[in-house]
Amino acid sequence: MRRVRGAAVAAALPALAGACSFLHKELKESPAQAAAVQAEDTRIRREVEARLAAEPAIGAGKVRVEVDRGEVGLFGAVSGLGALRCAERNTELVRGVRLVIDQLVLDPGPRDVRCLAPRVFGG
Repeated sequence: MRRVRGAAVAAALPALAGACSFLHKELKESPAQAAAVQAEDTRIRREVEARLAAEPAIGAGKVRVEVDRGEVGLFGAVSGLGALRCAERNTELVRGVRLVIDQLVLDPGPRDVRCLAPRVFGG
């Protein structure tokens, strides 16, 4: 699994967008396959959102989660490096996540926080 920080993503987005558009046009999916991908992305988004909401250092509604084919984008603001690392760790633990794209804004806050990330979640 790879993690990408904001500046690297911004620099690579134009090239990636063109390549991804081209690849997605080449790959023909059936309606059933497209629905399965959408359902999996929805499951991933909900689990990441639930994990982040349950973290005392992050809380509900602080981070917006977007998922596209297992690639998860995190958007919003967190307080301190500890919360940022906790958000990334929680996201990485969700089954089906292939890439975490961190677009989080880092507000002043603690460097270390108690993160519940290793717990089993969902079911």
